[in-house]
Amino acid sequence: MADILVVGARGIPGAEGGAEKHAEMTFPQFAANDCSVTLLGVKPYIRDKEYKGIRLVGIPTLRVANTDKVVYHILALLYAAFTRPKLVHLQGLNAAFLLVFYKLVGLKVVLRYGSTDHLHAKWGFIGRISFRLCDMQVRFADRVITVSDVYKRQLEERYNLQNVDVVPNGVDTPRVCAEARRCFSSLGLPKNKYVLAVGRLTVDKDYDTLVRAMDKLKDKDVKLVVAGGASEAAYAERLFSLNSDRIRFIGRIDRRLLAALYENCGVFVNSSHHEGLSNAILEAISFRRPVVVSDIAANKEMNLPAFCYFATGDADALARNIDAAFEKRDDFIAREDKFCTWREAFERTRQIYLNVIPKLSTALASALVTVGGL
Repeated sequence: MADILVVGARGIPGAEGGAEKHAEMTFPQFAANDCSVTLLGVKPYIRDKEYKGIRLVGIPTLRVANTDKVVYHILALLYAAFTRPKLVHLQGLNAAFLLVFYKLVGLKVVLRYGSTDHLHAKWGFIGRISFRLCDMQVRFADRVITVSDVYKRQLEERYNLQNVDVVPNGVDTPRVCAEARRCFSSLGLPKNKYVLAVGRLTVDKDYDTLVRAMDKLKDKDVKLVVAGGASEAAYAERLFSLNSDRIRFIGRIDRRLLAALYENCGVFVNSSHHEGLSNAILEAISFRRPVVVSDIAANKEMNLPAFCYFATGDADALARNIDAAFEKRDDFIAREDKFCTWREAFERTRQIYLNVIPKLSTALASALVTVGGL
């Protein structure tokens, strides 16, 4: 029987996505505190049986009529019902698809609420209805963890919840491995002379505004590099068709290899319409890169200097901010010590778990031992 069963992250390490990044940075610290942790991922994203003390289990899915996530969640529920973990951690709103059934079979559940998926334009009618159903089940969780105060207030107002805690994502300790440097060299990019954006290719990331802004920059030698997987095939195909000497959509890059792209970019841009608490922005901040981000509520909660923000969807405003960031780099660099570390994120999560299951782990309750490098 596992102490903690993690459901909703496709896989670790290196998988693209906020839920995956959080799982990779947080749960090894629980394993280091004598917690038995099992992560249920999706088979193509699970490459090994173990990662830093975490047992990895790949669940097979069927990619028929977009039912793969439904199959995953049904099998995850059955796995939990038969193995009886002390605590089920649901990693993301979509993981709450069967939350009420976890409770009906007598399991303790903590839900991490990292994104308002039901508002995202990338989902069709059925997808949005499904996420609405997930959202309505939030009230049945023993505790809810949100990544921002914005989400905490929304849930408290919408469902009159009293069991919501905020645990932000953490900033990284910058590391660039030799493989990442070789990858960067192979791309032939000029150091400090390109705009970097990181994130899956979805309409909610609004790369269209970023592309338009590039045409309006004063310095026409500045390039754009976008690293992100093709989550929406038609949208991604259109973006890939824009590839040129100046604009490069390079697809999904392993997180370890992204480090060199962060290290050498001139400006990092996040142009999203929707975010939770963007790991990509935090990664850019950890590398002390100038950042320019859309003025959505989640980004505003980071309390960056006012000139780091631009009006969402306004290509002219974005271009002006990028120009200014290249001209006055230091003004657009945020202090990383203003943000939560992954150790602090673990400590907060640890206390929440112990409030739900006081005897989850003797070592977890009595001592704090973190994994080296996190």
